[in-house]
Amino acid sequence: MSVDLDEEEVFEDVRERVDDPMRRLFAEYGRENAFQFVVGFVSSIGARVLDLVPPLLLSVAVDAIFLQNKSYSLWLVPDAWLPSDRGAQLWLTVGIIAAAFLVGAAFHWTRNWGWNSFAQNIQHDVRTDTYDKMQRLNMEFFADKQTGELMSILSNDVNRLERFLNDGMNSFFRLSIMVVAIAVILLNTNWQLALVALGVVPLIALFTKKFIDVIQPKYAEVRSSVGQLNSRLENNLGGIQVIKAANTESFESDRVDDVSEDYFDANWDAIDTRIKFFPGLRLLSGIGFVVTFVIGGLWVIDQPLGPLSGDLQAGEFVLFILLTQRFIWPMAQFGKKCGHSRTHGTAGFRPRTPEMSLAF
Repeated sequence: MSVDLDEEEVFEDVRERVDDPMRRLFAEYGRENAFQFVVGFVSSIGARVLDLVPPLLLSVAVDAIFLQNKSYSLWLVPDAWLPSDRGAQLWLTVGIIAAAFLVGAAFHWTRNWGWNSFAQNIQHDVRTDTYDKMQRLNMEFFADKQTGELMSILSNDVNRLERFLNDGMNSFFRLSIMVVAIAVILLNTNWQLALVALGVVPLIALFTKKFIDVIQPKYAEVRSSVGQLNSRLENNLGGIQVIKAANTESFESDRVDDVSEDYFDANWDAIDTRIKFFPGLRLLSGIGFVVTFVIGGLWVIDQPLGPLSGDLQAGEFVLFILLTQRFIWPMAQFGKKCGHSRTHGTAGFRPRTPEMSLAF
C-alpha cells in the first residue's frame, strides 16, 4: 500500500513540473488537426449566432406586428427593403426564423463533427505515442510499476483528455460566444435591465470557483484510491494460482474489501459535494430569472422600480426573458462541467507520468 502511495506522490510531482502542457499538446498534435479545429470553432460561432435569431425576431414581431407600438425593422437590413404590409412582415419573419433553424442545424452538425474529429484524432495520437515511448523504456521502469497503473494511463487518462478536448473546449467556446452575443443584444436593447439580468453572473462564477477549490482534493483522493484498487485486483487476479495454493482466499478478499471501501468512501464524498453544487447553481439561475421577470414586468406596466427610466416594450421584455434563460442556465451547466473536468485532471491537462509527458 505504501508503495502505491509513494508512486502517486511521484506522479503528482511530475504533473506539477510539466510546463504549459496544453500549449505543448496543441503544438505537437493540434497543427495536424487544425482543419477540424477551425471547422468546430467557426461552426460554434455560426450555430450560437443563429440560435439567437428566433428570440430577436419574436421580440420584433410582438412589438411591430402584433401590438404595433414600434416600426418594423431588422438588424443589418435597410428599412427600404422591408415590406410595409403586416401580413408580409409576418411571413418574412417566419421565413427568416425557419432559415435560421435550417442553417443552424447544419452548423450544429459541422460543429460536432469538427470537435469530435479533433478530439478523437488527438486521443489516438497521444495514446499510440505514449505506448511507443513507454515500451522503449528500460526494464527498471517496469520493475516497480503495476500493470493496472500503466493500463490506466493508456486508457483512462487519455480518455479524459479526449472528453476535455471535445466536451470541455466545445462548452468553453459555446459559452464565450453566448456571453458576448447575448450581452451585446441585451445592452443594446435596454442597458438598465441588462445590468439586472446579468447581475447574477458574478455570483455563479464565485460559486463555481468555490466548488472547484473544495472538490479538487477530493477527486485527487478518488484517483489515488481507484489506482490502489486496480493494482490490488490486478495483483490478485494475476496471482490467483498462488492464492489458491496458499489457501488465502479469505485474507485476499478482506484486502480487496478494504481498498474497495476506501474507494467507495472517497468517491461518495466527491459525489455528495457535486450533487449539492448543481442545485445551488440552479437556484442562482432561478433567482436571476425571477428578479428580471419582476423588474421587467413592472416596467412594462409602467411601474418601473427605483432609478429605472424610459420605456420597456412587451417584445423587449419577452426578449430579455428568453435570452436570460439562454444565458444563465447554460452558464450553470458549464460551471458543473468545468468543475467536473478540472477535478478529473482534464482542464489544464497534466500528463500522469514522466513517460506520458514524453509523448508530447
